[in-house]
Parts: sequence; structure tokens; C-alpha cells
Amino acid sequence: MNVAGRILVADGAPKTRIKMKARLSSACYDVTAAGSGAEALRMAALVRPQLVLIGTSLPDMTGAQLCAQFRTQLDGAEIPVLVQVQGPQRIAALQAGASALIDGMDDDLTLFARIRGLMRGDGQSDRGGIGTHPDFGMAEPVAEFRHDTRPRAVFVAGQPAIALGWQFSLRDRLNFSISISDPDRALSQAARGHVPDLYLIAGDIQQPGDGLRLLSELRSRPMSRDAGFVVALRPDRADLTAMALDLGAGDVLTSDLTQPTAAIEAAIRIEGQLGRKLACDRKREETRRNMRWAMTDPLTGLHNRRHALPRLAELFANSLRHGGGLAVMLLDLDRFKLVNDLHGHAAGDAVLQAVAHRMTASLPPDALIARMGGEEFLVALPDCDAQTAHLLAEDVRRAIAAPAIPLPPESGTGALSITISAGIAAFDRGPASASDLDSTLLLARADRALLSAKSSGRNRIVVAPAALAA
Repeated sequence: MNVAGRILVADGAPKTRIKMKARLSSACYDVTAAGSGAEALRMAALVRPQLVLIGTSLPDMTGAQLCAQFRTQLDGAEIPVLVQVQGPQRIAALQAGASALIDGMDDDLTLFARIRGLMRGDGQSDRGGIGTHPDFGMAEPVAEFRHDTRPRAVFVAGQPAIALGWQFSLRDRLNFSISISDPDRALSQAARGHVPDLYLIAGDIQQPGDGLRLLSELRSRPMSRDAGFVVALRPDRADLTAMALDLGAGDVLTSDLTQPTAAIEAAIRIEGQLGRKLACDRKREETRRNMRWAMTDPLTGLHNRRHALPRLAELFANSLRHGGGLAVMLLDLDRFKLVNDLHGHAAGDAVLQAVAHRMTASLPPDALIARMGGEEFLVALPDCDAQTAHLLAEDVRRAIAAPAIPLPPESGTGALSITISAGIAAFDRGPASASDLDSTLLLARADRALLSAKSSGRNRIVVAPAALAA
């Protein structure tokens, strides 16, 4: 059985614990139950839950107190905590760090939607990463220029007076820049990359439920999907709570925020959503940074061998499927060891960095360029034949040879002229099919051509004959 997640339930009533464990286990959650706050803290240290559900009747502390303990102990600052609470204790629970509140646990639809939403937020950093962009999703949308450095919120309601009422009630309780919008404008601005940190959307705008459709649309768009979302529902539309959470709302509030108590609670919950949104942003950036480090040579900024070889195999497979040529170059700096021996490793690093820059400037944008290790570089050129690859390799050779590469002052030499040797192997699917060839053999042919260039005097390009055996 696939486990949906680990949940720790803390409730002082044995019947409630048994019932909740059965209900959650039937939904494939791995459930641990505790009958007191102290026991919950001990169990959390053992099971490391992905979500904590705090009920009522704890014998040793309130739900708010237990929530505060989780936030300060056991590295629990980021664990989602769902607290069952009513009345005046709601604000206390939020101030203690509750991720979300629930009035009761009898409504399975709302309870499970809350749990799914909090679990989804816990793993949000992985969504939409690899494969959504040619650079593996590392590029961020261009941010709009704005002088106000506060977090920005957009409020969308059916009548401007309602959104203005929200703004009036919350503006002194939120350190946000708040603007009012309508659905069409919100969507058009999101399409241009003008995305706020958080949206507060009425469940019903012009038609019943159209606020949820706006939520779904904004969540589906690459530019706006990572914003925070809060939905405001009228009391008679509370049945939409579960749907709003499942569509991606981080929280659901009552639409009447004019009462001071409701406004205070709403402000705390909106700040909480912003905090979770920013935490997810940090996780995404950390993931992207780790991916860049895993795929990139830190000295030159080019791809590394780990990334280059699988990518070369993909390019070769694409060439087989769709036709078109593929050319591979292996380039090696001539007598590079002397650079390090005579001028020092700082000089060697400067040479490698300059070579990488000149190669990149001389080759087409779709070329795969990688440092394979030491002074050896790989270039793969999609839709390229041997003759074109030879011309490009000559461009690279001339660009690297002149002008001389400046060296750091500590090397004792102002500049150094560097030459390269290169071997080229090309595959052009045609009448002479190469069904017995793969990217590894193509690379081996280029390597043999490189050895030929080295042995015949260096500073030259050798193209492997089409029939050269690997």
C-alpha cells in the first residue's frame, strides 16, 4: 500500500483518537496517535510526522500551547499543524503558529481537503521543476519593477465595495501593498508576469463559483501558479471550502472581514500564507541551485560530464527519430600542463575560463558545450553535418588563438597565446544507415580524430572519416 503521508494526531479523548486513526488510515495515511501534548512531542521526535492534527481535550496543555511547542522544538518550524479550535482560542492558535484551523472533525470532505492542501504545500517545491524549460525550469519570470518593497496582494471580489472593505479592514493589520482587481485584469497581468505575492479571491464574483474558476486558472498558469491563494466565502457558501482547498487555495476565510475579531484572524492567516509561500520559494530556489551545481562545471560555467553524456545520447536519439545530422567535437588545449607548471594554477584557471567564454561566443545557441574534465571540452551540434562542424571548429580555433589570453598578476606573465586541437565525428542519417552506431561510438570516433590531430602537430582540426571504425 502506498502511504499518502505521516500524520500525528493529538487528542485527549480516546474515542476520538481511535476514530480519527481509522478514518485517516482508510485514506492511506500512516497515523500515530497521542493522548497528551507531552506524548505528542515525544512521538513526533520518533516518527517525524509530515503533518500534526491537534484536537481538543488535551489534559496537559491547550492546542495553542502544543502548537507553540512544535514550533520551538524538534525542528518543527516547517511542519504543517492543523488545529481544531473555536471561539476566542482561534487567534491564540494562529499566533502560536497554527498552519490552519478547523471547527470540527466530523466533516470528512473539509477535513481531508485541509490535509491534502497542507500536504501539497509541504511538497510544493518539486512542482513544475525539471522539464518545463530548456534549462530545466531554472529561469524565473522577469519581475516587474516596483518601488514599494512590501509584499504585494491583489484582492478580487464581485463588487469593488467588498474588496475595498477588505482593504480597509486589513490595511493596518497587514504590511502589504494591496490593490483591487477584477478577474480579467488579474489574468492579463499574470500573463505578463505582473504577479502579486498573494491573491485574496471571493468565491462568488459575478456568478456562483466563478472565483474558484479564477483560482484554478491562475494556479494553472506558469507565471502565477506559485503565488499564495486565499479564498473568501460567504457563510452560506461554506460547502465550497473543500473544493477551494483542492483547487489550490492555501486557506479559506469568511468573506465578512468588517468585524475586528474576524479581521485580526484573517490578517494572521494571510500572513501565514505569505510565510508558507516564501518558504516554498526558498525550497524551489534551493532545488534549482542544487540542480545547477549538479549539472555545471563550477570553474567555467559550462555543463559538466555528468550532464553532457546523457544529453548527447538524447540528441543522438532525436537525430535517429527525426532525421537531420549530429556532429560531435572533442577539443583539447595544446600543452596545457605547461601553463600550470610555468605560470601557476590561477593562470590555468584563467585560461580555461577564457577558452569556455570564447567557445560559447563562437558556437550556435543550440550547441551543447561541456567541460569533460581537465582541459578537454565536448561540443555537440544538432542538425549539423561534418563540413559545417569543421567550419565552426575552425572559428573556435581562431577565436581561442587570438588575441592572447590575459593572465592574473600573480602569474608573472601579462598574457598567453593558447591553441587547441579538435576531433570531429558526424552522423547524418541517410542512405547509408548507421543502425549499429550510438552516441558512445560517435564520441569514440571524435576522440580518435582528436588523437590524430594531436599526433600530427596540434593546433589543427581532424574530421573522422565516415567509415572510421570505433
